[in-house]
Amino acid sequence: MSPGRFFATTVAAVFFCAAGISAANADTWSVAEFRDPANAELTQAATVTNAQGFSISIFRNKDSKVRWVLSLPQSSLDRILTVGRVAAYRIDDNDAVDVEVSALKKAVPGLEDPEILHGGRSIREILWHGEGPSPTRGVLQNMLDGKTLAVRFFFDTGGSADTTVELAGAGSAIGSALKIETSADPSLLAHDRDRDEAVLISMTICRSSSDLSTCLGAMTNCMGANPNQLTGDQMRSCMAEHGYPLQAGASPPKAATLTQNCTSIGELARSIMMKRQSGTDMSQMMSVVDKLDDENPVKSIGKEIVILAYAMPLFNGEDYKQRTISEFANKIQVKCYQGSQ
Repeated sequence: MSPGRFFATTVAAVFFCAAGISAANADTWSVAEFRDPANAELTQAATVTNAQGFSISIFRNKDSKVRWVLSLPQSSLDRILTVGRVAAYRIDDNDAVDVEVSALKKAVPGLEDPEILHGGRSIREILWHGEGPSPTRGVLQNMLDGKTLAVRFFFDTGGSADTTVELAGAGSAIGSALKIETSADPSLLAHDRDRDEAVLISMTICRSSSDLSTCLGAMTNCMGANPNQLTGDQMRSCMAEHGYPLQAGASPPKAATLTQNCTSIGELARSIMMKRQSGTDMSQMMSVVDKLDDENPVKSIGKEIVILAYAMPLFNGEDYKQRTISEFANKIQVKCYQGSQ
């Protein structure tokens, strides 16, 4: 979603008001005992409730993943939508992020859907995969570095509500509750930057390949079962072995070198939906995914993406086709980011 779409006049007004809040009235972050409403796990959470009564709890489950719960004020009579675009948020000047709940019963494995809890009063969503001493990018790292979080909730009545939360003091509470370092190790940042650049160059090569499907298959195989542990050298070596050497001339612009490994998943989703909207038979797309190794987790994800894509209608108008392709790819990629940041 574009920043303009999210930051409508009402949200801008909230920011102007927030700028005038005095230090004495600043939102206070603290560490408290917290019970996860989805599974009753008892843990520690970094929590805050702003002046409007909106609250946030950030916690770490036994599976090591970090999640948060965003809740409406106790006094609110509104209820959050249960399907579709249920909320949107933005940290400082970073891109706005949509929170979407799939209407389909079967979610894509490995891509965790947000949940609507407490009878429509709260949203529970994954923030970080939890591997390593600290996040190196993504929503959680942006919170650690940021000043203001703006959130918009969408209601079942068709209305919405905007709020902001100050992030001053959030880092200390989050670090303590999650037991993580709040500043990423420079060596980890360099590792991720090098890996991400290799992945992005691979995608650039695949886009210009005469056989996009085969190239994507090689790329996802090279990324392996755990892309977070992949190194740039491993990616470059593996792609060369598959016949796709990462030429220096294919290097992406510097501004894009932090693109995450989920780029390949998003491009795979885009490619599948393009084929869907062009009338390609579903069995043909399944055969493309079947070329991947059985051990590769992307294979099962790819099959589920095909199923999700072909559950959507085949549109007649070109505008509808293009919009569907973009929105489908973006949704799959955002969910991948949320599970692998």
